[in-house]
Amino acid sequence: MSSFTSAKKIIENLIRNISKNKFSREIKIGLLWSQAIGKILSQKAFVSKLEKDILFVNVTNNVWLQELVLNKLEILEKINKKLNPKEQIKEIIFSISGR
Repeated sequence: MSSFTSAKKIIENLIRNISKNKFSREIKIGLLWSQAIGKILSQKAFVSKLEKDILFVNVTNNVWLQELVLNKLEILEKINKKLNPKEQIKEIIFSISGR
């Protein structure tokens, strides 16, 4: 029996290998973002940039923004748990975007 590897896992590995060290932190955080907030929220909130230790996230509307703000510490913890100490983020700033 052959083992199955999901397309998502193949693409994630490809992105990591192509980027090497140049954008590895940004890519790791981008991939962890959807894991940390879940499938539904990841369709409503998008990482827009990473500046030093601050993650900027665009959210589609006030309802989802409020949900994310209420869970910000938990989200930070989930992301930072999978990063080494030098890569960890200290803050998430949410803003509304009509994406």
